Amino acid sequence: MATNLTRTITQHAYAKVNLCLSVQFPPVDGYHRLDSVFQTLDLHDTLKFTACAQVDAFSGAVTRLGTPVELDCGPVSIPVQQNLVFRAIDLVEQAFGWQMVFPGQMLKIEVEKHIPAGGGLGGGSADAAAALRAFCRLHNLNPLGEKVLRVARGLGADVAFFLYGGAALMGGRGDELVRCLPEFSLPLVLMGDGVGNSTPDVYRAFDANPPAAPDAYALAAAMEDPTSSPRLLASLCSNNLEPAALEVGPQIRSRLELARTSPDVLCALVTGSGSTSYAVCPDLLAAQRFAREVASSCAWVEVARASVGQ
Repeated sequence: MATNLTRTITQHAYAKVNLCLSVQFPPVDGYHRLDSVFQTLDLHDTLKFTACAQVDAFSGAVTRLGTPVELDCGPVSIPVQQNLVFRAIDLVEQAFGWQMVFPGQMLKIEVEKHIPAGGGLGGGSADAAAALRAFCRLHNLNPLGEKVLRVARGLGADVAFFLYGGAALMGGRGDELVRCLPEFSLPLVLMGDGVGNSTPDVYRAFDANPPAAPDAYALAAAMEDPTSSPRLLASLCSNNLEPAALEVGPQIRSRLELARTSPDVLCALVTGSGSTSYAVCPDLLAAQRFAREVASSCAWVEVARASVGQ
């Protein structure tokens, strides 16, 4: 079934942080089991999906069901076939047997990027989830239906989380919802260097010397308790991939050290496998002060707040 896409569908793709990342060792069947408290942020990419007449000078890629896709990601130079947005369209079309456009049309996708690439903020996965939501909106499907979630899990561990958005405790490989959580209300200062860590390299360093896994369930329970203080919430944020991330990206360490000695910061840690790190601050004024303090030590700085992420 092809549904006529007669107008542009716009989707926002929100960045995430791992407030607590608890990676288990050893891996099983090549994969690390993990528990993580995720939170989507107001930092986001914007994706626009439009059907138009196919042109002779088409330079994109064609899905296996025959949808020509032209993908514009600005300065990001990933071949269309390798881009998670194209792969999301390709796989979800196959799963349902429906194309995004009618014969004779092509699908034009414009991605306005704001989430820095390769920094542990989940930009590519968020964009893929936005493509799945666009398909579901076009075909009146539930984006949290099991078939869509299976497609998301096939694209990558974080993609399923982005279909839920907000705050959530995830298990499995990070792709299985344990439960949704109240939002993490404290502001964050994101600190980046423009050089992403290699996730495989970080996991190799982790496997060589795996630290103990923190308790993601403790943070989840504290977020569900309205009496939890900011200091308690911050004290339960942790990431046992951080030592490996610092081994792969030693330049991260100076920003963390600066954050951890600032009176405006409750805690600071790496998100995911890095290289982005973030500082948790007690209020927005403290976050803005620290952002100014750390700006000269970073390629980019962003004050971010929690978002529902949908």
